[in-house]
Amino acid sequence: MHPILVLDGEFFKEISGNIGLTEDGFSVLVDDILLKHVGSIVKFFLDLSTIYFTDDRDLGHWLLCVTSKCVKELTLKNHKHNHYTLPFCIFDCLTVTYLDVTNFIVKPPSSKTLFPNLLKLTLKSIKFRPTKANYVLNTPLLSSLTLIACNGVHLLTLSAPRIQFLTINDSHDIHAIFFVNFSNVRELLFREESYYKEGRFITWSLLLYLCPNLTRLVLINSCIQVFNTSRERNIGEVTHYLEDPNCVDKQFENLEFVELRKFEGTQFEVYFLKQILAYSPLLSRMIVEPSDDIDVAEFLDLYEELMMSLKASPRVKVIVVPYGQVA
Repeated sequence: MHPILVLDGEFFKEISGNIGLTEDGFSVLVDDILLKHVGSIVKFFLDLSTIYFTDDRDLGHWLLCVTSKCVKELTLKNHKHNHYTLPFCIFDCLTVTYLDVTNFIVKPPSSKTLFPNLLKLTLKSIKFRPTKANYVLNTPLLSSLTLIACNGVHLLTLSAPRIQFLTINDSHDIHAIFFVNFSNVRELLFREESYYKEGRFITWSLLLYLCPNLTRLVLINSCIQVFNTSRERNIGEVTHYLEDPNCVDKQFENLEFVELRKFEGTQFEVYFLKQILAYSPLLSRMIVEPSDDIDVAEFLDLYEELMMSLKASPRVKVIVVPYGQVA
């Protein structure tokens, strides 16, 4: 009757040591636990990495059982080379509010509303395989979304009118249009270190324009490079664009906190920081983490340049943190 079931690697290792499970015994064990369980399951955590010979049918059977027991928090981990397909029963589960999935294939069904009551969604190493391009994923109550190393995101249009917290980490096929529906986002963390393909050119000014209500923004240095140099031959064009007074046509009225990690002293980073300082009247703190490769004297000159630049906020503090440290 326990409402919290955590079947992780440590659990399977301990059980295997105690009762000497055979390879196919792991699947039998999960079957046994769920079939004998009585009552609701509030939280279910399953790590498939140590389970042998599991297929999509086993997984579908288990999650159908779990979603029928009013589960609220669901975590599925998979560190195998093969990908399982996320069962359809999860998409329309009325009770799940927290979902964390690692290393799965996601084929969303043809439905107008998916994850009807989901509040927080974390997807890692996911391969999206929708039935058609520009598939609209409608998550009406979602407030927090994290995408890490996901593939096929460009095939989706996410409708999440209540989303406030957005984290994107190395999901490098995202197009600018992906951000169109995120006007209510308050906090954005964006890390992109993979090669950015032509046709997916995003500038940070466009990003801020599409997310006008941001209060907190965290970018990794490579984001600045990626947003502005889809190809080397575009550097001059982009530089001209950034120097144009119309590059930023309005203030970032709600921005209070900006953090730039792995600062390397490029012209794009300096433009970015100066524009943020000049157009953010509520900005209270700007954190800059110099790259471990940047020369100290060079960075001090750039820091002095920033301190002398125009500032819209009279109370802003520019803070330098050593590489790899948390401010």
